[in-house]
Amino acid sequence: DKEITSEHGEGEHAISHVVLFPWFAQLIGIFAYWIISRYAHGIPYTAVLFITGAMMGYYSDHSYGNAIVESMKQWLGINGEVIILTFLPGLLFLDSYNINVHLFIQSFWQLVVFAFPMVLGGTYLTALVAYYFFPYGWSFDLCMTFGSIL
Repeated sequence: DKEITSEHGEGEHAISHVVLFPWFAQLIGIFAYWIISRYAHGIPYTAVLFITGAMMGYYSDHSYGNAIVESMKQWLGINGEVIILTFLPGLLFLDSYNINVHLFIQSFWQLVVFAFPMVLGGTYLTALVAYYFFPYGWSFDLCMTFGSIL
């Protein structure tokens, strides 16, 4: 029985650790949402997740041997374009699903005249900044995707 090894020389069990980090991150997100929704209404959820992610990143850089830390380190090598293109449809669906239809119909022409061109302009300007100033070497299409998310 040959053991499958990765480029770092770890065995097959290390490859299966990749699935631990997304599950762990989801559990942390659910727990944080539960705590904030019941006990700390004034604290923004995204800020809590950002700080939690920063702490997890710091912990993964300064510890080793833990299966979740090894999973985090394996996720660091994923192409950023894959992550952006994976999460964009979910973000768009969430926003469109939570829209108030009556309010949307009532303000449709205001959206067409004012909001739509400004969102396109903001997306384009953000894409220009990402294309010319970020050191990642992204294509302009990816920069437009980045601009649409922001």
